[in-house]
Formats: sequence, C-alpha cells, structure tokens
Amino acid sequence: MTKALIIDDDVNILTTLELYLEDKGFDVVKATSGEEGLRQLRSTSPELVLLDMKLPDRNGLDVLKEIMASGIKTQVLMITAYATIDTAVSAVKMGAFDYLPKPFVPGQLDLVLERLKRFHRMEVEIATLKGIFSEGGILTRNQRMRKILQTARQASDSEAIVLISGESGTGKGLLARLIHDWSPRTGRPLVTVDCAALQESLLESDLFGHVKGAFTGALRDKEGKLKLAEGGTVFLDEVSEIPLAVQGKLLRFIQHREFERVGDPKPHTVDVRIIAATNKDLEEMVRDGVFREDLYFRLNVLELFLPPLRERPEDVTLLAEHYLKQSARLNGKAVQRFSEEAMVRLQNYTWPGNVRELINTIERTVIMATTAELNIGDLPPHIANFNPSASSETVFKSLAEIERVHIQQVISHARSLDEAARVLGIDPATLWRKRKKYQLD
Repeated sequence: MTKALIIDDDVNILTTLELYLEDKGFDVVKATSGEEGLRQLRSTSPELVLLDMKLPDRNGLDVLKEIMASGIKTQVLMITAYATIDTAVSAVKMGAFDYLPKPFVPGQLDLVLERLKRFHRMEVEIATLKGIFSEGGILTRNQRMRKILQTARQASDSEAIVLISGESGTGKGLLARLIHDWSPRTGRPLVTVDCAALQESLLESDLFGHVKGAFTGALRDKEGKLKLAEGGTVFLDEVSEIPLAVQGKLLRFIQHREFERVGDPKPHTVDVRIIAATNKDLEEMVRDGVFREDLYFRLNVLELFLPPLRERPEDVTLLAEHYLKQSARLNGKAVQRFSEEAMVRLQNYTWPGNVRELINTIERTVIMATTAELNIGDLPPHIANFNPSASSETVFKSLAEIERVHIQQVISHARSLDEAARVLGIDPATLWRKRKKYQLD
C-alpha cells in the first residue's frame, strides 16, 4: 500500500494520523468533509481510507456506501468516538475492513495495518493462482514478466544495486517502487532523481546538494536527493543521461558511500540503496566513450530487462479491460466493454509507447465515448486503421530487442555457448551477461 486518504473534521486527528501514516511509508491525502473525501477518493484512488463516522455534512456510513459503490479497490477503516456494536457491525457488513473507536493508541493502528498487510498478501497469492500478477500498478499474466518480477522480489531483500532496462513506458519506475516496497527499507523514503531533466550543474546539486554561494543562485544550503533518502532508496531514472563529470562523483559514492556537496569539500556519508533505470544500451555507450565502464559494472550487479508490450500480447487484453473500467469510473462514464473488433485492433497494434501509450489511449477513448461499448470507430485512427502486414516490423523494434532476438537465434543453432559467443563476436562472459539481461535460456 502506498496511498492513504483520511476523512475527518478533527484537525488534531488529521495531523496525528497523517504523521503516523507518513512514517509508515504512505502518501497521505486529507479531507474534512464527506463530499471532499469522495472527490479525493475519485482523483487519487487510495489503497487505504480512514473514515470518521460523524462528518459535518454526511453520515460516515453513507460515505462508506458510496466508496463501496465506486468500484475503487480500497480498504476502509472506520473511526469514531460514537462507537456502538450496531454501527460497527453495519460498517463491516457494508464492506469496511475494520472499526476503530476514539481515542486510540498507535499500537491499535499497528495491529490493523498488520492485518491489512496479511490480507493484501492473500489477495496477491489468489491472483497468482489465477496466473495474474497484480501489485504496485503492474498487471501481467505474461510468463516472462512474472519470472522477472519473481527475480526482483528475491533481489529486494538484498542491498544489491538493481539496473532496470527497457523501452520507455514499460514500467521501470513502477518496478523500482515495488522493489523498494518489498525491501526492508519500505517505510523509509524512495527518492527519484530524473537524470534527463536537469543540466549538469543542476543535476550535481540535485543529487549531492550544495552550500550557500556555491554558484550563482545558490542563496542557501540545500540537501541533495541522496541525503533526503537517508535509510531508503534512491531511484536514478534514465541514468544513461548523467554527464561524464557527474558519473565520476556517483561512482565514488557507490564505492565509498561518501560524497561532497557542491562548494563544500567536507565528505558526507549516507545510508541508501540505489536502483537505476535506462532505456538505452549502456554497453554500447561504454564502447562509444560516453558512459564510464567502471560505473556501468558497479550499476549492473543485477539487471532486469522489461519486455515491450508487443512481446506480451496476452497482457494487451488484460490491461485494456482493466484501464477501461478504471477510466470509466474516474471520469463518470458508462462505458462497460470493448467490441470484439475493437479488441482485435488493440491486440494487432504494436504499441511503440508500450503500457503508457495504452493507458493514455484507453483514457482518451473512454472520455470521448458515447455508448456502453467501444467500437473500432471510437479508437484513434492510427490504431483503428493499423495494418500489421503492411508495416515494417523492424520500425517498431529497439536495438535491444533486435539484439535479444538475434542472440536467441544464434544460441538455438549453435552447438554450444562457446560457439555462440564466437559467432556473435563476443567473449563468453559478455554472452552470459546478455543471457542474464534478456532472460534467455
């Protein structure tokens, strides 16, 4: 669980619960009335709702009824100073997970959250038995994806650096969040550094921090993302975009766990785990001299390659139906399903923008829909008119995908892995890393 909504008109209760839940790793949203709470529910889709029984504009049971009818997958904890057995039973019968009377102590909340975690694990296990992985925003029934996620879960308990590679839109950020949430560091910060969004000087300051007067515009001391993530995880998104000068300083931190703020020669230490992501081939960048080889080897302790959506055709239907229901609910639309012809077009399309493109497409289509069933005419023209037989298949393939397919073909025809390495023109150790990266047998 990562998002929590508190609906209560008592300011002290709001503040207390906010601090408590944030310390447990939740992103917290607050509301002081039933109507405001329902608006926040629809816009944020929280995994946990703490709902006061007595609100200034609504009865808590009425709000609970609307939450249950919304279709948003959430667990509701009723909180009230007006505790009676009757209202407790009514709330649970209507779908509340549990009931907590005021005043309460942190230990009581600890017990409820522990029960919620156990319940959540049971839901995950049931979905797994059905052949579907659904957690942390990642939804798949693809066997290759599930194998990668299993590897990620195993690695989450360690302190190893994880490098997540794959095309844009495949879910690298979601996987980084999952690894953090599965790890012993869950409850501590997960801090993202967008390495592609800042110039070299600003990226260095954003990562390591700076002191007042270090450069023009440095009007006060600033803590960097490394320090802000103390005890938690730093996610280096698009790590390939880090300039060479900053790469050296990052390497020093990884090796010695110390860094210097811009304008401050004093070394600082911090306890964080590093997860990095890239949509580029770092080995090729090393050969081109634009990425340090020693940093690459430090980052590539465990590489997880997320396959593009076009290689997971069984997930297109699963994801399309899931996001249709979610978008219809959030936008108040009566759309219920895809026609058979529309679903075929979605399955035939190659999705160069991957899951992110599919989500945006479904949301746009639902918003513009005028009937309960989405037909071909409701789809964007480039998808509705897409003809896979008339398209050049390689146009939509990344270099990594072409490399993966080629290596697999060579391995399947070679008499041994040593022979495959000779044919490919690489040493056996590099072939081993490539097989590990692409999950090749």
